[in-house]
Amino acid sequence: MFDKLKQEYSNCSKCSELCKNRTQIVFGSGNKEADVIFIGEAPGANEDKQGIPFCGMSGKILNELLASAGLSREDIFITNTVLCRPPENRNPKKDEIENCRERLDKLISVMQPKVIVTIGNFATERIIGKTGIKTIHGMLFDFKQSIKVVPVIHPASYLYSGRNPELFEQMKADFKTIAEVVDVKVRQKNLGDF
Repeated sequence: MFDKLKQEYSNCSKCSELCKNRTQIVFGSGNKEADVIFIGEAPGANEDKQGIPFCGMSGKILNELLASAGLSREDIFITNTVLCRPPENRNPKKDEIENCRERLDKLISVMQPKVIVTIGNFATERIIGKTGIKTIHGMLFDFKQSIKVVPVIHPASYLYSGRNPELFEQMKADFKTIAEVVDVKVRQKNLGDF
């Protein structure tokens, strides 16, 4: 199902402006059987070139945050609210997010994660209908079929803050929450197998 979904969206042409601007569709990367899906905003220039979400400077910060919580890219799957890079890395427009809605819903349905991590306001609003990432980051929210959602501050915010150490500690605390929720959910699943 996962590979079929990826194939289905490999030539998506719903957003004419994004199609003209992209080098390729950035479907996502990581473990397609992961218990955790990370959802970012949109591919940037590096992601568009390499076809991998979060492969630039924000990706390096994301990797550090994952490591701080005992996780790695091999433990997660990562995608974005939209598959294609917006021109000049502008924010995705509402209709572009809507055009990618069905694909993201199908991905979540196929993967059936235990936890969804929304990175920044766009992904958080798309999944739980809330904004204000600076006040809700690290909190737990319920999503369909007992999936937990943990919103986190975008790694780019840390870069834009001049690498503020206090912000980084806050972000690490949020990633510890993610690891704890994953651990609890996996243990519940394993107990349910008996």
